[in-house]
Amino acid sequence: MFLKKPQIGVGLDIGSSLIKVVEISGSGKTVTLTNYGIATLLPEAIVEGEIMDRDVVIDTIRTLFDTKNIKKREVASAVSGRGVIVKKILMERMKESEARERILWEAEQHIPFDINDVTLDFKILNPEANAEQMEVLLVAVKNETVNSYLGLITSAGLSPSLIDIGFFALQNAFEWNYTSPSGEVVALINIGADVTSINVIKDHSPFFTRDLPTAGNQCLQLLQKNLGLSSEQAGALLKGETLEGLSLEASRPVFESFASEFASGLERTFSFLSAAGEAIKVGQLYLAGGNANTPGLVEFLQQRFTIPTSILNPLQRVTYDSRLFSGTSTARVAPILSAAVGLALREVL
Repeated sequence: MFLKKPQIGVGLDIGSSLIKVVEISGSGKTVTLTNYGIATLLPEAIVEGEIMDRDVVIDTIRTLFDTKNIKKREVASAVSGRGVIVKKILMERMKESEARERILWEAEQHIPFDINDVTLDFKILNPEANAEQMEVLLVAVKNETVNSYLGLITSAGLSPSLIDIGFFALQNAFEWNYTSPSGEVVALINIGADVTSINVIKDHSPFFTRDLPTAGNQCLQLLQKNLGLSSEQAGALLKGETLEGLSLEASRPVFESFASEFASGLERTFSFLSAAGEAIKVGQLYLAGGNANTPGLVEFLQQRFTIPTSILNPLQRVTYDSRLFSGTSTARVAPILSAAVGLALREVL
């Protein structure tokens, strides 16, 4: 009997301040992190998913792959930002083949873009139900956005094996690592530099998605303004590092101010769900992304919402050699890699 050769998956997560790459080997029900890398982008190279400086982004990707000695050039990546629309709609119940013919007309009613300028896909969320209507998850991405990311990846000497949506990449990492009770509603909150992305999921399906403008850069600016710090000092403080001459007590009010504003954005999102007639109660909050470890944020949100709140660990069910994280806190790095892990998993599972 021959053992099945492990598949190699490479996930490339292109964020507005960090580029993350993850290499995973998978066979059966076991996946192993074999390599990872994180590179910092120059400010404003990417803003809210819009690529402003292609050359900087391309050079950063190339350097990251060369530095980490990642040989596989086929990568899974994702798009996000204003060019991406994810919306749950109701349609008359029909077969998937019939829905595929009808979806173009339905999309025109719900997508704020010219239908000729987008790439569409959909998923029937309750295919086994007997109701006269069915819930359909509609996804539309502007062709300009897709082509821009494809161009980046190929110009960096890589080959895109698939292009996913950022919301779904994070959910894929969550689904592999966590088990939720039937019916439980979970909010996955990806806190980037420019934007915070929220994916509310129920029974393993996206229920509601939204982007919030309150994100890491807002906290960075508050730290600089209120404490008189440089950008580098504020960035170190945001990562949980200590600064000589600055006590924790001095910075705490600033972090609490950011956390309060952040929580208000979440409250408005949950209120919107209620106002739309969605009678749901979020049972768990998971924070991911480059700013998930913002000091005091988990504790503040848990107290504000009285909902269990924790940092998402995309490596909870992924094996790895601890030497990969030599000199670095795995707990601090792991949430930054969440979307990249979810993308790499798509290649090996």
